[in-house]
Amino acid sequence: MKKNTGFTLIELMVTLVIVGILVVAGGPLLSTTLQGGQLVASTNEVVSALSITRSSALKLNRKVTMCVSSDGKTCLSSGKWQQGWIVFVDSNGDRLGTGTACSSAASINSDCLLRVHDKIDDSRLTITGVLDSNSLAIQWLTFTSRGLPKNGSASLSGVFSICTFEKGSSDVASRTVVLSLPGRARISENATATCPASP
Repeated sequence: MKKNTGFTLIELMVTLVIVGILVVAGGPLLSTTLQGGQLVASTNEVVSALSITRSSALKLNRKVTMCVSSDGKTCLSSGKWQQGWIVFVDSNGDRLGTGTACSSAASINSDCLLRVHDKIDDSRLTITGVLDSNSLAIQWLTFTSRGLPKNGSASLSGVFSICTFEKGSSDVASRTVVLSLPGRARISENATATCPASP
């Protein structure tokens, strides 16, 4: 005689209840973990962008600008860094940006695009830059051919605050990137983040 094997209806229902409890209990933890991962990744992207901008200025022996850009071609006069940014050779120093990619050594004598960072698709994440000297927002910065950051003709140092807000809460986690006068960018544990009241 053949014996039937398998799950009974009661065993299946108990298993589904346990899985449901784990999903409800683990959902917020998973969300927090993913948000923390986005915070770390965005911080690393800001450090990388600042380093690439500086090293490009040194390598090309030209002014190179990094600015907020939502279209990947031109600089915005106001906006948020999470909208995206561009890095471009700014040979005439006008900080306008350009949609033309750098294609050869000859093209670096005029404005041309080196890198584009697209918008960060996370409505709970903000990136702000603030000057050390007067707490004004950083919308753009230019590295000289000597690798020094400038905001116009003035030397620049500042702090970029990367902030993430918990869903349905005012709790915020943050990281800071410090840009020094010599142009070095580093993640700081000691600098105070300047986070907005809401994303």
